[in-house]
Amino acid sequence: MDAEVLRQMLTERRAAIKPESLGLIRLDPRGRKSPGLTQAQMDDLLLRAPGTYGKLERGVLDNPTPEYLRDVADILGLTEEEWVVFYGYARGEQPPYPLTRDGEVSVPAHWMQMMNAFPVISYLCDLEWNVLAYNEAFAAIFPGRLAPHNTMHWMLFSDDARDRVLTDWETSWAPMVAPQLRAALAQTGNNRTLRALADQCLADPRTRDLFTSIRPGHAHPDGAERPLHHTELGPGWVTVSVCAPLGSRGTRLYQLLFRPEGAPRQPALPGRWPVAGRDPADFFPALSARSQGRAAQSHQTPRQAAAKNPGPKAVSSPGAPGAGGSS
Repeated sequence: MDAEVLRQMLTERRAAIKPESLGLIRLDPRGRKSPGLTQAQMDDLLLRAPGTYGKLERGVLDNPTPEYLRDVADILGLTEEEWVVFYGYARGEQPPYPLTRDGEVSVPAHWMQMMNAFPVISYLCDLEWNVLAYNEAFAAIFPGRLAPHNTMHWMLFSDDARDRVLTDWETSWAPMVAPQLRAALAQTGNNRTLRALADQCLADPRTRDLFTSIRPGHAHPDGAERPLHHTELGPGWVTVSVCAPLGSRGTRLYQLLFRPEGAPRQPALPGRWPVAGRDPADFFPALSARSQGRAAQSHQTPRQAAAKNPGPKAVSSPGAPGAGGSS
């Protein structure tokens, strides 16, 4: 928790709200009206014990719940972007869900411009896998360039997905996709869309066992490589990358890099450097030249290390092979 910046943020936002706008009036001891909500009025609006909000504003409220923080954000009129910042100051982590309660999410216009500029397959969806925006490369995957409204529903139940586009659907796609749906349902509670998808999954003989018998080790799709028969480009593989735009909470950006069958894979990026080698700007004096040297040495092959540090010089003895003198 960053108590100082949290206090500043909440104090400023609270002072900007007129009590009259919420049917309240604030009077100081001398009877003059003062701007902004009081901490006591915040407790009343939040239905909490006196002093609770004051502890939050001072940064001493122990482990505030996500629900309480969202109620505070609602009263203070925070935007989605401010909600992310506020939650990070209060709990030191990303919020588990967007601020909006009605399921509506907004996608800034610049994301559509960015996706149109991407040559790779790109699309934005919400936490229910409803497609919000996509580029032409995404549409080209599907027969007739008819992009689906919900990618989860399409991947699990569409005949085009099962029999034409998602190569090896039974073993390479469905066993990975169904667990994602079940995990999302567990994380979001009784979400109507996800519940409907789960019910359809349980009613379909081809997906029922995949949903109920989760195999160990299933994970999120980021980094997955799966076979795909591109409607226009033919057979190949897609590598999936997933991220969450900061300015549009509740959305995910999916990018699929298509590799035609027979084309070589891109080489992997280097692994992580040792801790002692993560200071390229020399910010930390503790990372001395000696520790930098150890970091460099850890990346040498045994032959390179031996050439650099050959060790003590061997001393020849009389009569030994290679020793000087007559034989």
